Amino acid sequence: MKLLSRIFALLFFTVCAAVFSNCSSDSVANGTGSNAGETELAGVITVTNPSGHPLARAAARVWVLHKDTIQLAFEDTLNESGTLEFKSTIRAEDKSSIQLIETHSGDSLSVMRWVDLGKKPSQTLAAVASASLKGTITHNGEAVKGATIRILDKSTETDASGNFTFKGLPSGVHYAFVEGNFGKFSYQMETDLEEYATTNNIDIAESIFTVVEDFENWKSRQTLLGKSFGQGWWFICTDSLQGGGSHVQDGISSPNILVTGDSAKDGSSLHLIFDLDEETPGHYGVAGFTIGDDFDEDEMFSFYDLRSATAISFDAKGSGELFLQITKRSDEGKREYHKTWPVTLTDEWQHFTFTAEDFDTELAAVNSLNFMVESDAEIYLDNVRFDGISPSMWPSLGMRF
Repeated sequence: MKLLSRIFALLFFTVCAAVFSNCSSDSVANGTGSNAGETELAGVITVTNPSGHPLARAAARVWVLHKDTIQLAFEDTLNESGTLEFKSTIRAEDKSSIQLIETHSGDSLSVMRWVDLGKKPSQTLAAVASASLKGTITHNGEAVKGATIRILDKSTETDASGNFTFKGLPSGVHYAFVEGNFGKFSYQMETDLEEYATTNNIDIAESIFTVVEDFENWKSRQTLLGKSFGQGWWFICTDSLQGGGSHVQDGISSPNILVTGDSAKDGSSLHLIFDLDEETPGHYGVAGFTIGDDFDEDEMFSFYDLRSATAISFDAKGSGELFLQITKRSDEGKREYHKTWPVTLTDEWQHFTFTAEDFDTELAAVNSLNFMVESDAEIYLDNVRFDGISPSMWPSLGMRF
């Protein structure tokens, strides 16, 4: 019910507009004091097994994220009650107190959660069966042999076909660091994908990028990036929320809005058909997502600084015209809306790229990203990206006011 109310509030504000860790030294922190320019954070975690009983004597670790690596900041063992008091150090030059808490009992049970230790130092986690992660690394479409992939304290290399496998990982979205003769990149990679999914099939580009959404595992209706922090909720709506006559063929909960096979770009793609009522003043259709938390929430970050992004890009095909719109926080704390010029969709997949100049505003304090139509349209959408931003930079880009 909370989620539904949050989504409805977000929809209301969106449609109204349409109508008009980065911490630690090189060694493991021991929790004993702090140096000049450092802030020490304390926390308490309690971990249970799937039956709700304490996960006693399991290993517990705190990780901090840097631009090209993830480092262990603290490790210890849960007591008999499944509880551990821990400490971690925030460096003065780091911008975020978000860190990764991970516990595991061998390779059988594990759990991880990104938390803002500055705001929520106490956490209760429920361990589940550990998961596997598979993928393929390519470069310009060709398999990359011998690339090294690191996730937490595990590493592996790609085979002659560019394939790799991890076992015994906590279930969820991981920050993976890939290194080879092409350089070093970080990517989001997800465990337990469907057989057709290609989320973890990474084609190394000439520059860094963050995959925000590729629709390969959309059961929660969250973005790939948002799953890490409990954010990134998708919404689909029209002016019918204000009594208008427009509608979308399939809503957010419909299983028909994802297509696979020849209709999809890769794996699966989003498919929407908007039928707009031109007699409704300010008629519109919108499919979008929050980048962080809702505009008026602050459990995690609600706004992100995307000024380091060279572009926002995506793949699309279909018919009609499509606008890209952002919502952001103004200097006065109000909600602002900025949209690009429209692109014309065709029967062939195209890659569209928009820079900050196309929005005529700085990409600072961004709250949501929306794909908007103002006339009848059929949209196939895939591979939404922030170009120029490494996934491992993400926690440091969050903003509060």
